[in-house]
Amino acid sequence: MSSAPVPLFPSWPAPSEPEVRNRPSGLRGPRIQVRGKFLFAGEEKYFLQGVTYGPFREGEEHLGHPEKVKRDFGLIAAAGFNTVRIYHPPGKWFLDLAAEHGLRVMVTVPWERRVLFLNDRSVRKEIRASVRRAARGGAGHPAILGYYVDNEIPPDLVRWYGPQRVEGFLDSLVRLVKDEDSEALAAYANFPPTEYLLPKETDFLSYNVYLHRGPDLRAYLSRLQNLAEDRPLVLGEFGMDTIRHSEEEQSDLLGLHWGEVFRGGLAGTILFSWTDEWFTDGIDVEDWAFGLVRKDRQPKLVYRNLSTQTLGPRDHLVEKFPLSRIPKVSVVVCSYNGGATLRGCLEALQKVNYPDFEVILVDDGSKDHTQSIAADFPLVKNILQPNRGLSVARNVGMQAATGEIIAYTDSDCMPDSDWLYFLVATLLGSSYAAVGGPNLNPPAKNSVAAAVAACPGAPTHVLLTDTEAEHIPGCNMAYWRSALEEVGGFDGEFRTAGDDVDLCWRLLQAGHRIGFSPSALVWHHRRFTMQAYFRQQKGYGEAEAMLRFKHMQYFDPQGSARWKGVIYGLPRFERVFHRPIIYHGVFGTGFFQCLYPKPASPWAQLVGGLEWNSLTLFVFLVSIQIEPLRILPLLMLAATLIPALSFMVVARIEPQHDTILARLTVFYLALLQPLVRDWARYFTWLKGKRTPESVVQTPEKDAGPSLPLWRSRELAFWSEQGKERISLLEEVEKILEEEGWRYAQDTGWNSWDIQIFANRWWHVRLRTLTEIYPHGRRLTRVHQGIVPSTFSVLFGLTAITADVLVGLSYRSALPAFLAILGLAACGWIWTGWQLRRRVGDLVRVAARRAQLLPLSGKGETR
Repeated sequence: MSSAPVPLFPSWPAPSEPEVRNRPSGLRGPRIQVRGKFLFAGEEKYFLQGVTYGPFREGEEHLGHPEKVKRDFGLIAAAGFNTVRIYHPPGKWFLDLAAEHGLRVMVTVPWERRVLFLNDRSVRKEIRASVRRAARGGAGHPAILGYYVDNEIPPDLVRWYGPQRVEGFLDSLVRLVKDEDSEALAAYANFPPTEYLLPKETDFLSYNVYLHRGPDLRAYLSRLQNLAEDRPLVLGEFGMDTIRHSEEEQSDLLGLHWGEVFRGGLAGTILFSWTDEWFTDGIDVEDWAFGLVRKDRQPKLVYRNLSTQTLGPRDHLVEKFPLSRIPKVSVVVCSYNGGATLRGCLEALQKVNYPDFEVILVDDGSKDHTQSIAADFPLVKNILQPNRGLSVARNVGMQAATGEIIAYTDSDCMPDSDWLYFLVATLLGSSYAAVGGPNLNPPAKNSVAAAVAACPGAPTHVLLTDTEAEHIPGCNMAYWRSALEEVGGFDGEFRTAGDDVDLCWRLLQAGHRIGFSPSALVWHHRRFTMQAYFRQQKGYGEAEAMLRFKHMQYFDPQGSARWKGVIYGLPRFERVFHRPIIYHGVFGTGFFQCLYPKPASPWAQLVGGLEWNSLTLFVFLVSIQIEPLRILPLLMLAATLIPALSFMVVARIEPQHDTILARLTVFYLALLQPLVRDWARYFTWLKGKRTPESVVQTPEKDAGPSLPLWRSRELAFWSEQGKERISLLEEVEKILEEEGWRYAQDTGWNSWDIQIFANRWWHVRLRTLTEIYPHGRRLTRVHQGIVPSTFSVLFGLTAITADVLVGLSYRSALPAFLAILGLAACGWIWTGWQLRRRVGDLVRVAARRAQLLPLSGKGETR
């Protein structure tokens, strides 16, 4: 606005132009919508900045008289607030005045009686009628933001019924609101004593929270953000009384609160209250004074100070709530045949609100129209390389980056406009080496894509605490460049998946911490077809097997990862049969009655997996001959179907695509997903890592005479200059890399230093020791242990079993079968010894490079 407003009070001068720049002249455009963690008015983010209003003694619906309301709304809008929360359904006159001043209204539908409402049909009917009447009264009005279907159900009442029954009733009220006004938002105003009450169908989560210490508030907001998962979080009430506290204290606290809310990525907050005038339960409240203004509407200090902090429609968080500094960020987008979604990704990156960042596209040998799309974005640094895999592409992006922070997203992702702000804020505000955020589904194009998006197996985060992660998904992660370089970047062995898990584990092993920012979100397209979905799950299974080769300590015997943290986005089946723990306090009196999620249930994973289904098939085959067992495979099959049926029933499918066919598609995909993933994992594990036969058969140059087989198990090397085993291991790794051996390095959890995956039958493990002698001299010993591969063990067990069965059937042929088995075992052992001698030659060459002298068995130099 170009002209300054007329002073509203003689004793308080009119605010300067910047303080009233947000004054709207009326509501325009569409109703407010929910998209991910935020609210939107059209294409603009709508940061909900509200105050509670009323109830008052006089006026209709206890909302005062029109002239008084009009004056109040002028003050509220002048300070930049855009929402008022009221505690009684309003008349049309009230909504018209709100719309005239550019304000939106959040209506709280009061329940008149706090009784055992689920036991009394008449009370339930009365509550439903109140909600329906309120929603019908405001239906379609542009000033209506939405409805709170209730406010703060007493914890004793929730504890009496159990949260599931109360959640179900609240969800039924939400559906009533949608029936009457489909565009209105619906929520429940919760509070800490019933933190665990999480209705499924509300548009956003809302809590009335009164915490006066900044660290406590910050920690609790992080907790609530994770409880909200993919929904926005709004604080429904927050304030400070100025009878027991000074106006300066109130101003400081609400200013701190304002910053914590919007820096923390909440969708908004509502301050309690607009004025000290307050009427409830038939009396005027005189011993509280929470208002931003006094009863006579004279502003308090907090009103003027908050007027400078409110966000206008075109304000950006990075400008309004500046970071301590602005490090340059390099955003790396890796793409392989990602042309279908790449344009949306690059367009979204153009809208990111961060002062200093660059975008680097690494095209990993795409054969589609990726390069023609990249040509339309001249400011994007475009790197084209032959197809070398995802990890190599990410390392190439890191090498080309000029930023202090390197952020990664994928070509099928669309970052939120404040994505970098929240990532960088988390890195700057802590000692984290990396940070990640959630990835949410954008609107699906058809029912198949919507069904795929609702199925298990999507990339997600694993949290150790509310703010610290064990794993962040590769489509949404950022690192300090120094931390990436310290651990050597991404492992090029992971071509399609698993690279992010490997890097996170290596960072943790190096003593670093990984943060999580729940509002640094990206929209991530899931797979568009069922075939693409199964290919993705197959790739994840292969990646799990590859990770197991490198990080054995993180896996159980079946090959499933053992996470220390909580996996977010768990199957709904988990929450039905493995519900979280709730701390209620003694006799249910705790003010903060917290929700503690349990680790993933091993039983839920077991019944859908390949092992269980194989056992079911085996029992079925046996039961054909044994009649009493015939019921058992049916029961086992029923257990297999339960998780898929759970997904089918409770999956969150977009309403426009939620059909019977879509539900059946979810059932089909959820049933086969663990089988596809397990098959790929087992097949990759059994196939094993193998060094090409040509590498193994090529003798080492300058190795000298081959060692006798009996002397290749342990080698010894002498150094007059004090060189130790680390020098030798470095040279061994160099030769392994040069010649193309497949190997793994100790990650700190093993009793060996290097494991060489030599062939289908054997691995070789090197273990080193350095002995210390006088005058700085050193003796380094190398132990070479040969270890049967998993395939080798299974093949041997199968051969022995078959030999025994055949021998029992044809006893006369048993000696011949045993002889054949013995010869095969001798050949197998001989192959292992030969391999150990071959690796011994490699170690001797590495020792020569490290300037170590080989010793004979008697300790004399050779």
